[in-house]
Amino acid sequence: MEFAGKRTNATILFTDIGNFNKIVNILSLEETHSFLNDCFAPIVETVFRYEGKVDKFIGDAVMAVFGVPSPHKDDPSRAVKCALDIQKKIEEINIKWRRPLDFLVQINIGISTGEIIAGNVGHIKRFDYTVIGGNVNLAAQIVHMCENFNVDILCDHRTYDSTKDNFEFKALGEKIILGFTEPVRLYSPINQRTQEKH
Repeated sequence: MEFAGKRTNATILFTDIGNFNKIVNILSLEETHSFLNDCFAPIVETVFRYEGKVDKFIGDAVMAVFGVPSPHKDDPSRAVKCALDIQKKIEEINIKWRRPLDFLVQINIGISTGEIIAGNVGHIKRFDYTVIGGNVNLAAQIVHMCENFNVDILCDHRTYDSTKDNFEFKALGEKIILGFTEPVRLYSPINQRTQEKH
């Protein structure tokens, strides 16, 4: 089994369900299981639509990658469009779950673009193909900052720089993020400027 990693560029997308700690205290275990699957289904379908890879499920979070193992020249744009489309599908989730929860479901999304290592991680007896790197950590952190900025999607500056001609963004300034020596410029995509076909 080959464990050597490949260095490449990719765009990482993390989703996180808002108020999930509150949700698990409202729903039964069976209902929570059903709720998660109802939330994950449109996320996975949309990632696949834009030819991304669902890397893993982490509790109520989904980690997806655009650029490995099959790269596209517009992977950052695919990730941003994917995020915008996921937000459009939340209404369908709320049709079923708003009444039992008594509040609207929110899915936050963090996106980061940059250099990563892709390859098998673990042990010969148990391993996964995944990606690692600072940009993975960045996407995982900024997804939890969406509520601080009152937005559904946060992108780092590299994603913004790669996609600003295709989407309108709201600039949110710089933020010091744990583990990074320089402040990170953050943006939230508002809508698509041009129609791209996938």
